[in-house]
Amino acid sequence: MSDRRATIAELMRVHGDAVLGFCMRVVRDHALADDVVQQVFLEAYRDMDQFEGRSPPRAWLLGIASHRCLDAIKTQQRRSKLIENNEQAVADFEDPGPGPIDHVDRAQVIAALEECLKRLSPDVRATVLLRFQTGATYEELAARLAATADTLQVRVARALPVLRRCLKRKGWTGE
Repeated sequence: MSDRRATIAELMRVHGDAVLGFCMRVVRDHALADDVVQQVFLEAYRDMDQFEGRSPPRAWLLGIASHRCLDAIKTQQRRSKLIENNEQAVADFEDPGPGPIDHVDRAQVIAALEECLKRLSPDVRATVLLRFQTGATYEELAARLAATADTLQVRVARALPVLRRCLKRKGWTGE
């Protein structure tokens, strides 16, 4: 072990509790005080060559601790300012998207819709699915399905109430 490491180990043994006690009284948070103590001894290790011995080692360490504690308090204050305690900010916060429950609800609705779609005739089912999955106009669908646009529109118009009733029976209200 180098002389520097041995010296720092001895400083920690002799003054570690005093530095921790000082930090706990200043920052009033045990975990934060532990972090500051680590910073203090790392800084002391780094700057050991600059310590001229004009003050006792304990005073030097507590001087470093004082600065690091104030830095920690400032950092904590900046963080707390970032966390707005403002109800309007919470209300204005954009929803990050569906959560797990929304995915389950969506899956249940999709399963119910699949069952209801099976009850439609194949040509009506194809028309409804193409209309809503592609967003194509009835004229565009007419070219694909070899039917008139009016016929396709009637199919969809008649199918939608049937689907709504079926979904309602399965417990989905559309809300």
